[in-house]
Amino acid sequence: MPASVIGRFGRLAVVAALLALTCGLANQPPPVAASARLPWPAPKLSNPTIIPLTAKTPSSLVLNPRLDYILQLPTGHALNVARGFSVWGGHNVVMVGGSLNIRRASGVMDLTDQTGIVHIEGVRFTGPKLMEGFDLSEPKGATVELENLYVGTVHGSESTNHADLIQTWAGPRRLLVDGFVGSTDYQGFFLLPNQLYRGPAPRQFDLRNVYIQDRGGYALWLQSKPRVPLHLSNVYVSPNPTKPEPDQWLWPGLTSEGTWPGVTAVVGPPAPVAQMARAAGPAYQ
Repeated sequence: MPASVIGRFGRLAVVAALLALTCGLANQPPPVAASARLPWPAPKLSNPTIIPLTAKTPSSLVLNPRLDYILQLPTGHALNVARGFSVWGGHNVVMVGGSLNIRRASGVMDLTDQTGIVHIEGVRFTGPKLMEGFDLSEPKGATVELENLYVGTVHGSESTNHADLIQTWAGPRRLLVDGFVGSTDYQGFFLLPNQLYRGPAPRQFDLRNVYIQDRGGYALWLQSKPRVPLHLSNVYVSPNPTKPEPDQWLWPGLTSEGTWPGVTAVVGPPAPVAQMARAAGPAYQ
């Protein structure tokens, strides 16, 4: 990593620490009752630091890998920011409810080097120039839980940025998705957990109640080797009309290794999945 980047991270760590002090460590965590209805509830936190996210919060946050954090979006209205948030570190990191509207060309969220569980639930992510959804670099064994989320269209192409709704190139140990609606001009879930990581293959990737509107290329892509234990339930794709055959939007294709059994091509999001997406936002409970 270049020294200039390390220096920037050092300054950001100070900013994150000041935020933690000014937001009041005595505050109790917000209720997460909705998590009780999920297959993977939010983790129990130990003395979490609450970081209120505002328009003035730095877009890059550096957190202590031994501590727990709550990233708190406003209630009652969407938070408008220039760019999505990049989060380095933290043990358990939780974000429940809210709406994030990103004005400039940016990804939704980068998650890097967490050491426990990342739990993002009930959040609506929008923006006119979204270039990416979630980027995951989790070589330290984290579990990433993404539940009841809506992601607006991510824009890209083969010749420009390769937009993905979820992309991982290192870990996580477990990727758990339940209730995810998103649209893409290029790719949907691009899952290569060992692309830049020489450790063991993930223990579990579990995708449930997913709807992807695919206006580009591959809606679902999973590395072939090493094998990733994959569970699918109620996964739906509206494929690009110019690529109607499943092997044109699934990799590995159905006819080769059968990685994606049970994925269903549809015209629009089925009612239960759409309902999950509508629940996401500032009024999420």
